[in-house]
Amino acid sequence: MGPKLLIERASWTLVDQGVVSFGNFLLTVLLARTLSEADYGKFVLFLGVVFVGRVFDYSLISYPLSVRLCVADDEERAGLLGNTILLTAILSLVLVVAVALGTTLLGVDNIRLPACLCFLCWQAQETSRRCLLADFRYRAAVAGDGTAYVGQAVLIVLLSWLGGITLPSALYMMSATFAIGALVHASKLRFAWPDFSEARILAREFLSVGKWSLVNYQLVIFRGQLFPWVLAGVAGTAATASLQAGANIAGTMTPIILGIGNAIPQVAAQAHRTAGVIGAARAAYGYVLFGLAPVLAICAAAVLIPELLLRTVYGPSSPYVAVAMGLQILAVAGVLDYIADAANKMLLGVEAGRLASLVNLVAVAAAAVMAFALIGRLGVIGACVGLLVANLVRATGAVLAIAWLINNEKSREPALSGAAATPAGIEEVVGGPAEQAIAMNGRLEND
Repeated sequence: MGPKLLIERASWTLVDQGVVSFGNFLLTVLLARTLSEADYGKFVLFLGVVFVGRVFDYSLISYPLSVRLCVADDEERAGLLGNTILLTAILSLVLVVAVALGTTLLGVDNIRLPACLCFLCWQAQETSRRCLLADFRYRAAVAGDGTAYVGQAVLIVLLSWLGGITLPSALYMMSATFAIGALVHASKLRFAWPDFSEARILAREFLSVGKWSLVNYQLVIFRGQLFPWVLAGVAGTAATASLQAGANIAGTMTPIILGIGNAIPQVAAQAHRTAGVIGAARAAYGYVLFGLAPVLAICAAAVLIPELLLRTVYGPSSPYVAVAMGLQILAVAGVLDYIADAANKMLLGVEAGRLASLVNLVAVAAAAVMAFALIGRLGVIGACVGLLVANLVRATGAVLAIAWLINNEKSREPALSGAAATPAGIEEVVGGPAEQAIAMNGRLEND
């Protein structure tokens, strides 16, 4: 990949993710300033439930689609997208039942309907968005993402100005903008009518490709959500709100973390087909360097002037100003999260999902030890320190996993070069997991 294409793709993925994260940042800050600490804590826990559900969709739908779509021809893409939407609809119906049960178990019946509606509309928006991103169409996704994410913040401001805001009304406003954003995205995609027999085959393929991604990202979500949930259990939802207040500001690096992460699986998968793990690592490395400088700049600002940032965002008399030290710790944890996320996305791109899951399992174990050892004694600061340690473990493990794959590939090069002298040997050398999955799909269709 040439430098011009890398810069163009990386720039637009950061622009698109910047729009998404800017809208989310405005929303979370507005709700933090208008809702009570208890209600804002409930909103944070609701987001955690949504993220858990989104992991199923990303791992079993979006990630396999990104690997498959980047090697599909023009004639195949419309059918692939149509069948993907059908699979997403089926999965969403299952997940929304889980959301309804979750609100019942948590005793927040007043948000059951708006929470379920918001989840379904969010699913529609994100799925159509991922269809664009899987084809590297980051620029085309900006309008729909702006409508959905910035639009929800604008409506929250309007609703607050008209006479106050409640958590259910906020969820209804979010539902409306997500639905409109999904329509904007869908208008830029070409879908064929779903074929149930092909969709069944595609579901088997997606499950085969995405099963380790599902394990991997459930571990990632569990590691991140462990701290606010344990904190809520030990100190109440007001403490969870304080943790989120610091995370909102540290999370200004999220557009870079997610934006670069959105591109790495496809880039690594393409490079891996022709240049192996080493080529995939080189392709991903360029994207990682592109986003590292702004991540470090945000971290430096949060470490050097945390109280100023908290006062500016939440107001000088806000109780969240007291979380200045926590913000400093969370900022450093964010840098480690950037490194860890990029490395894990590269592992998924070369279909080393089992190895990525092992790394995240170790990180979850570290997070569990830190959460139960520190939160009871240190509260919010303990949660921040625990997250920092867990991110350090994850980043170190992911980088070591990539180094192991590269060394393993180098050690096999002499044997592979000898095997390549015959057609059978050639097939063994270049037939990676992605190609095997596609070939298997072809055999299933022929059967």
